[in-house]
Amino acid sequence: MLPQLHLQLTKHPFPHNRPPASATAVSSHSVFDMAYWQNTPTDAKDRLIELASLFTGCREAFHETADRFQWIAHPGSPGAHDATELPSPDPSIAEARGETGHRMIAEVFYTYLLTASGHLGGLASLYSSGEVFFSPPALIRATIENCAHAVWVLGDKPEEPSENRLARAYLEELLSAEKAKKNAGRMRPKTDPSFMLADTTYKVLKRQIVVRFPGTDQKDLGQRTLGGQALLGPEQTVAWMYALAESSGGTIGVRAASGIYGYFSNMTHPTLYPARQKRSWKDDPVTGGRVADLHVNMGSVEGEARAALAAFYNALNYTTSYFGWPKAVVDDLTAKIERSIPTFFI
Repeated sequence: MLPQLHLQLTKHPFPHNRPPASATAVSSHSVFDMAYWQNTPTDAKDRLIELASLFTGCREAFHETADRFQWIAHPGSPGAHDATELPSPDPSIAEARGETGHRMIAEVFYTYLLTASGHLGGLASLYSSGEVFFSPPALIRATIENCAHAVWVLGDKPEEPSENRLARAYLEELLSAEKAKKNAGRMRPKTDPSFMLADTTYKVLKRQIVVRFPGTDQKDLGQRTLGGQALLGPEQTVAWMYALAESSGGTIGVRAASGIYGYFSNMTHPTLYPARQKRSWKDDPVTGGRVADLHVNMGSVEGEARAALAAFYNALNYTTSYFGWPKAVVDDLTAKIERSIPTFFI
């Protein structure tokens, strides 16, 4: 007989070896049934909705930024310097697909932030519905990774050569085109239009890179190095982002951040211990069977929310500084976060 499953949100630390404070519902079940219900205290539910509004606020801030400033750099900003150094369209590229020059840089991190904002919208839905036991870490990890890649493209030195940022943008484009071709080839025969388009895009991009960065050879492309820049893996990119945040006064060190990211990864890919940490067993006095109680505390739920919010806030703030935009949108988001989480920026 499969165990009944109780879920409860609690404000207390993980009670690994005890049942939740209240679990009153009992139902009969066959071997294929599993009783399922969730007990969420009113104050916890209200807090989840409040946190969900912060996720939505981040997404709205991104779209307001895009609508207000149209990704056009203000004079004197690093973005304006790149626009001067890297004209778009790039006159050296005769065969181009998509953006070139400084607009390619903007397009790459715009796409990553757009994706991250969408994941935050998903988190808002999960938190407002109370579905915070297993699903959020997958979206939190995706948010952090997309934000990390966006910030990595911009780099940690505004005064560095514009070519470095362009090289990192091309490396991101190269990886994307390579993955698109590979997956199209796995899903469709090589005569299929979808594969042929992906294959052509990949080949054109490689030729474009060789023209734009003379001296680049197939070995460089295979190793994903370009103009002295080397593409980082997902975990390395996240570590790089947290190192940058720490050097700017962030309170989370790289080692701790790597552990947090590793936990989110373990909650995303099949790993046993994260679910077991939320589960305790007891004997049901009514049915005589074993009951699995799942419970999480609001401190952990809020901590996970903060990880996603911090990654996106920092990326949006970094982007605003790169373009030299007025900080009105970021300041409004700052005030909204501080009202809900007073210790967020401490």
